[in-house]
Amino acid sequence: MRLQKKFIRPVFLLKAALWTFMLMPLSVAAQQRNLVSFSGGYSLPVGQFASENLNDPEAGLAGSGIYGQLNYERKLLSWLGLRLTGNLNINQTDAQPLIDRFSPLLDKSESYSWKKETTTWQLGALLLGPSGYLTRGSIELEGHVQGGLIFVESPGVKVLGTSSEGGPTVEGQIKKASTNAFGFGAGASVRFRLTDWLRFQITADGIGSNAQLKNVQNTGIINNVVVQNVTSNPKRFVSVVNVGAGLVFGF
Repeated sequence: MRLQKKFIRPVFLLKAALWTFMLMPLSVAAQQRNLVSFSGGYSLPVGQFASENLNDPEAGLAGSGIYGQLNYERKLLSWLGLRLTGNLNINQTDAQPLIDRFSPLLDKSESYSWKKETTTWQLGALLLGPSGYLTRGSIELEGHVQGGLIFVESPGVKVLGTSSEGGPTVEGQIKKASTNAFGFGAGASVRFRLTDWLRFQITADGIGSNAQLKNVQNTGIINNVVVQNVTSNPKRFVSVVNVGAGLVFGF
């Protein structure tokens, strides 16, 4: 009887240790149902948003830029969660297409120097949607699809051309405008566990919206004579792809 008791006690302790080891990752995961992450990096315009053809009403004249993103995620299950995102994109603007518009109206025998002033495209987003997770050891794959409100500010563009031969002065201007619309976002990330509460992530996202800008004024003046004065309400599909890196905090 004593021998049996001595044998049962080590077996019981071994079983308890095994269960503790098996349940430890689950308890850590259960505690970390809340995730806060941030990332930043390179922003690239896509589609007509990047077009430089001013004859195209959807042309955005947008160039590359940077972005910053802040996320809160609530894990409902180990593989499913809800993700709230705040995002800001700042993209450069190319003024050359506005200069090219005046070229057919100028004397080709004269050379012009151009002064350019541009502001940036700014795209803000507040998005909400489901997120999915797949964990393999210390690596976690995350994917999400979201919808929400997109805030768009189009750039102001101003050019001033002067001739070295004393020809007419040229002025061109596109005034900036702003609007908001419903948009969507989708993307994925690869996360590497550094500690129980900290991960490093590499991210890729796409954000887009069919936004209509109102009262965008486009003017052209040659030698103090107005050759163009158009006010339009262009509808543009504003879309960007963001690629970057950041950190994830779990609690």
